[in-house]
Amino acid sequence: MWMNSNCNAKSRRTQYMKKLMKYIDVDNYGNCGEKIRQLPEHIVKIQGSRNRTLKHIATYNWEAGKLALSRDYLFTIAIENSLTYDYISEKLWHPLAAGSIPIYLGAPNVYDWLPCRTDCIIDLRKFETPKDAAIFIKSVAKNKTLYESYHQWRKEPVSNKFQNILNYYARSSNHTLDCALCEMSHRVGQGEDSKKIKTDLKNTIGSF
Repeated sequence: MWMNSNCNAKSRRTQYMKKLMKYIDVDNYGNCGEKIRQLPEHIVKIQGSRNRTLKHIATYNWEAGKLALSRDYLFTIAIENSLTYDYISEKLWHPLAAGSIPIYLGAPNVYDWLPCRTDCIIDLRKFETPKDAAIFIKSVAKNKTLYESYHQWRKEPVSNKFQNILNYYARSSNHTLDCALCEMSHRVGQGEDSKKIKTDLKNTIGSF
């Protein structure tokens, strides 16, 4: 499943998906690419929208709809807007939370942020071509044991690095990245040394 509303992202994901979809069927619910499908009625009801497209997403709870839709699929395409370090968005977290395997292309250091000790994403960087990626995805879909291995992490403790991240936010008065950044900006504005704040953060969650 692929849901994308930004067709001109710096990551060129629309172009990548056009190539990938030559070799594997993908249900496309976004605004980009070919063979765009309408959202199922039950998803429209969940997100509270008036139509079965992604138009005017700021006016309804599209995140709830995307989570529910991911639950219906073995895999969810998760290609970020940008392929830069530490840039990780809901595109990764939503399928993990929903029980779908993310087919991921984004931050080169994504493994620093994952909760799993074993594989829990299909990393598109590992494949030379979209065709190679499609062949592997099909093999995972056909092999129950291999597919379930990508969900093994759900039965195990999260990775130490991810636990450190959770611990940091548990100790913080703010529980979202936006709030944490605002808090850091406020501390800088109050005269604290920005280098010290960054050092404190790295010492808390580990070096990335």
